Amino acid sequence: MKTQIKITKEQKEAALAIEIASIKKWVNPKTKIRKVSKIEEDGTKTTARVIDFGNKAVFHDEDGPALINKEQKRKEYYLNGIEYDYETWNEIMKGREGLPWYKKPAPKGVTHRN
Repeated sequence: MKTQIKITKEQKEAALAIEIASIKKWVNPKTKIRKVSKIEEDGTKTTARVIDFGNKAVFHDEDGPALINKEQKRKEYYLNGIEYDYETWNEIMKGREGLPWYKKPAPKGVTHRN
């Protein structure tokens, strides 16, 4: 036998506000991925991909080099602000294959559609 607890609308809103405040501690809405450019002293243009955390910014790009200067033929690969050479960066990116930790693989022939 289930017992039902009656909750008023005010109690529900208060509980929701507490839950949202708890979640906001872990999620930073200020984090943005930006594409910035700089004109170098020799007149060439350097383009960079940066993750802006609000209080700091680091070079980061999972799709290719984070720093590119086409005239100087310069490409630098960064992940979370750490510089890698192309071979190391490529190995790290190859290791990303598969499902994320929060997804479970479906057995063959089964779909999870409702």
